[in-house]
Order: sequence, then C-alpha cells, then structure tokens
Amino acid sequence: MISLDIVRYDGKYLEVRVKGETYTLFVPLVNALSKDPDVEYISFDVDHPLTENVTFRLKARVDPLAVVERAVAKVVEELRSIEGQLFGGAV
Repeated sequence: MISLDIVRYDGKYLEVRVKGETYTLFVPLVNALSKDPDVEYISFDVDHPLTENVTFRLKARVDPLAVVERAVAKVVEELRSIEGQLFGGAV
C-alpha cells in the first residue's frame, strides 16, 4: 500500500515522501514532468529499493499539483495506448 506525506507545498514547490513505491511509479511520472514547460525542477530519490521510500521534489512556474495532475493523465494515456496495441481494439 502506498502512503503519501506532503512535506512542503507552497504554490510553486511540492515535496512529498512516499512509502511503498520506488522506480515503477516515479520514472514514468518524472519523464512526463520533465517534458512540461511549466516545470523548473524535478527529482526523486529512493532511500533504498528494499525500504520503498521515495522523496519527490517539484518546482514549477504554476501550481505543482496541477502540473502533476497533467503528467499523471499523460502517463495513463500512454499506458492505455500500449494496452490497446497489445490487446487490440480501442480501450
């Protein structure tokens, strides 16, 4: 189970500690965020893969939660496209 702890959120900066996840979730998310022109800085650090603790940091020109929401939508869209290609038909 994944749990989130917002360490800092001030309208332009977001720092979150996540327990229960490592690279699987954050690599595609950071990849999508790095392509967004509103993102000034993006990073995530994994304490150790066995502990499954991640610190995620984002600095944006606009509300970072809105930027994350857009990135999540893009990742979901890409996954649905892959699913459609693998299993045929519109998904």
